[in-house]
Amino acid sequence: MPTADLPDHKATETIANVSFSANETIKTEVKKVTYPFVDLVRFIATMGIVFLHSEAPMAGHEYNGVMHSVKHVEYYFALKQLFKFSTICYFLIAGFLLADKLTDRSPFHYYLRRLNIIARPYLIALTFFVLMLVINQYFFSHALFTWSFVPAAVKLSVLYTSYWYIPNYLLCLLVIVCFAKYSRSIYFGAALLLVTLGYTYFYVYAPGHSNSHTTALFGFVFYMWLGMYIRQNGIIDKIKKINPWAIGIALLSIFILANFESYYLFNHDNTNNNLNTLRISNQLYSLAIFAFLVRCCGKAPKFGIFHPRSETYGIYLYHSFFSFFFIPVLETWLSTYFHINLFSYNVYQIIAITIVNAAVIYFATTALVKVLLRFNLAYLPQHG
Repeated sequence: MPTADLPDHKATETIANVSFSANETIKTEVKKVTYPFVDLVRFIATMGIVFLHSEAPMAGHEYNGVMHSVKHVEYYFALKQLFKFSTICYFLIAGFLLADKLTDRSPFHYYLRRLNIIARPYLIALTFFVLMLVINQYFFSHALFTWSFVPAAVKLSVLYTSYWYIPNYLLCLLVIVCFAKYSRSIYFGAALLLVTLGYTYFYVYAPGHSNSHTTALFGFVFYMWLGMYIRQNGIIDKIKKINPWAIGIALLSIFILANFESYYLFNHDNTNNNLNTLRISNQLYSLAIFAFLVRCCGKAPKFGIFHPRSETYGIYLYHSFFSFFFIPVLETWLSTYFHINLFSYNVYQIIAITIVNAAVIYFATTALVKVLLRFNLAYLPQHG
């Protein structure tokens, strides 16, 4: 769910020192300030998103029922919790890199540029995804075709799959743009926090709730604002001065708290919402992860064959093709022709299969994105 790695978003700051000589000539010194943690956060968060969208096969069983029948299911939830920071960290990074952009040009002009860069590749991927849903429903499931399935497939894709992120991001960005003159106001941030906490209550803790964080249309504006606030007030430098052991201990403590809350919700809630991103403990965990990565990333990481700045958006757009269609077909093929049944109530097997599926999806999607970038297909941005 990245947008922080699109062309207008540079993980650098340019500082110009201008001096005037007697004959009015101007000398400009340009100094680049690099933020290596930006690529590190987007790289780990993207891997996390792929992992969170990877599941062991349910063999037609209802997810909640299966999980309640698994002994020590808390191990599986703890593994999932490791990466539950991804969504909030994406918004933090997006806001952090946005801070300078709104001062460089008209906010609405910037918004239109972002829309132009983001929308085309998103709509192409979304169209193909909906088409695949239709093909899967009526050609492989042999259901009777009705046109009503198409809008239902669009609604499913935009609200309840990874494709929720871009509409939500654009809405958050529009709010920031409309109130750009208040972007430095702590009171504006407090108002946005109240909105987020309202979503938190009604989506996680309210009796009878059944909402997914993917439908929280204004639930993440606060974190985009917070990323901007961090950049505008030099908070990154302050984080880098904190003792890494202090951040590490705080992170571990919050991680344990998040797991306790997840397991409590699992046992006292009839929904599948125990890993909801908007849980209070998970919001704190996401902030702790962000601070930890900032503190520990002193120089630009080396990613080998991976290029998070240019590949992240494509991985976000296309990994669902593998998790929704390729992996289930592969599992059916293994069951049909090799009599290998991957469904299990054993937590260790569930964890192992989930990790393998995530690895297959991540590497396959990365390979696809490299091809799309190499041949300039699907309007994917060529660089970050």
